[in-house]
Amino acid sequence: MKILGVNYFYCKNVLMKLTATQKLVIEILLIAFLVFFPHYVPLPFYSYAIVCFAAIFFYLKKKHQTLADIGLKRNGLTVNTIAIGLLSAIIWMAFNRFVYFPFIKHFFDVPEYKEYYFIKNHLFNFMLVLFAAWIVGGFYEEIVFRGFIQTTIQKWFKRKQFSFWIAAILTSVLFGLYHWQQGIFGVIPAALGGFYWSILLKRFNGNLWYPILSHAFYDTIALTMIYFGVLSPQ
Repeated sequence: MKILGVNYFYCKNVLMKLTATQKLVIEILLIAFLVFFPHYVPLPFYSYAIVCFAAIFFYLKKKHQTLADIGLKRNGLTVNTIAIGLLSAIIWMAFNRFVYFPFIKHFFDVPEYKEYYFIKNHLFNFMLVLFAAWIVGGFYEEIVFRGFIQTTIQKWFKRKQFSFWIAAILTSVLFGLYHWQQGIFGVIPAALGGFYWSILLKRFNGNLWYPILSHAFYDTIALTMIYFGVLSPQ
């Protein structure tokens, strides 16, 4: 069987014969690919997510794993998950709205971030971006970061007592840097948000649906406030 012209079974056999060091190098390169590829390859309308998701799926498959092994459990989506996701999103928005933003604006001259100005009072643009926020912001980014990257890094430190928190911190830093196009005052809240969603992941026993829904609901609240002119597009 060939995928994109590459013999899948040949690649699988080669990957299974790699040493631990070689596997570590491949995982580091794959993580770097997931972080940098979306920014440096100009694919239209978030289609980079398809390429990155395929890379994760292929790598998991060669390890005889599925998305369930990185937290996307089939029975993990419940009414309670949705309720906690929404409540945690409201809490995180309140923190940013009433603590983080006032704090940085008090001490620093924060430039206005205008990437989402085009959705303000434009219903079609708002709905389009909202759809992308759920698919890419919530689902895709959480699978990539809290799912694949954090799980992978945690395995690197599996002999350490605080392997989860080491992985959570490192993943949160990467998640912040992933938002570098928003400037330093966008990187910081993204990193903090990443750590917040890692706490959710820990609290609910690795069920990735909790950070997925919390992230998606948070983006929904933020975009809705920008649409109505309540929130400056930070």
